[in-house]
Amino acid sequence: MTIIYYNQDGGAWFHQDRSRAYSFGCNGLLPFSDDTPSFSLPVKEKNGKIGPLVGIMVSESSIPALLNRKKRYIELIAHCLQEAGGIGVVCPVSAIGEHAIRGYVFVPALDRWVPVTAPLPDVFYNRIKSRREEKSTVFQQTVARFENLRIPFFNRTFFTKWEIYETLVKNERLRAHLPHTVPVQHIDDIRNMLKTYGSVYMKPNDGAKGKGIFRLTVSLLPNTILYEHINGKKTLASLDELAPLLAATRYIAQQAIDADTWNGQRYDLRVLVHYKHGRYIISGIGVRLAQTQQLTTHVLNGGTILPYSEVRERVDEKELHSLLDACGKEISDRFGFVGEFSADIGVSKDGTLYVYELNAKPMIFDEPDIQQNGAKQLISLFAELAGFAPS
Repeated sequence: MTIIYYNQDGGAWFHQDRSRAYSFGCNGLLPFSDDTPSFSLPVKEKNGKIGPLVGIMVSESSIPALLNRKKRYIELIAHCLQEAGGIGVVCPVSAIGEHAIRGYVFVPALDRWVPVTAPLPDVFYNRIKSRREEKSTVFQQTVARFENLRIPFFNRTFFTKWEIYETLVKNERLRAHLPHTVPVQHIDDIRNMLKTYGSVYMKPNDGAKGKGIFRLTVSLLPNTILYEHINGKKTLASLDELAPLLAATRYIAQQAIDADTWNGQRYDLRVLVHYKHGRYIISGIGVRLAQTQQLTTHVLNGGTILPYSEVRERVDEKELHSLLDACGKEISDRFGFVGEFSADIGVSKDGTLYVYELNAKPMIFDEPDIQQNGAKQLISLFAELAGFAPS
């Protein structure tokens, strides 16, 4: 490892080896100086280049929580990156300039985040939490600048549920593994789905974490529909009762799969996926179990965690790897390079795997081994994109 230094008063990075010259960031040079440093960091050096230097983009509103040590996933990435000889600078999009960025680096010796100025990084990783921010002019202009400078950048955007279905259903290989889905533009769209499948899940097109989901099922009672939501259920005399809700939020209707159960409870898989050397690999598989009679498996809505070992024999892992590799390639073609994503995968009673949802900004996994391996794969991806991967 090579040691580099930072002086907070001058806002400058430097090295102290008169016999060497280094480059730093996508187009910067690391000068020699014998100034007194505020802190130092060990870094990897390859062919005279220091790094990788990684820009981690977050929402402006996330910065206070970051400085208060409450963004544990970002901190995990920073730690893993430093262990691999890289440096992560966390910054909002507003702090990215033409030639430099202003952000925060975690300094282990000081045990805190420290404000720094740094050259434009070798790669940018998007962890912005708001669709609205991603649609802003400043975000779009910044991304265009990355493209002009050929700075690798992922993941560019959140996905909507309809965009994902529309993208994946064009792939013949994937089509049989997608629950039939339609965008709801009229009550008749739901009526037709219920006639065909008997039960459908209604999901907000822009939704996340299971919020807003409800299930509709044709009732045994004449001319009634069973409406199940997070807090209970009721009977609808007419689908027209949903009109105010559908007018306020754009929904998709998704075919309800006859899901496999464990001890009488439905489960699905939460899979973390990363790009590596031209293909998409699985970094970890978690299982989420719905409480009896509960609508979703989301932990925030009453679901529980089940060790994957309990259902592993029921999952065709070779098929799962193949499906998710195909999914990754399709969404990268549609949305720009996707370096990581998570997938909600259903297993039917006959063992068929179904892709329920893909998520561009994976939530923190409750399983420490999955989270740790995911961070490790992410650091490998940074190195690959920045030209620091082992030869």
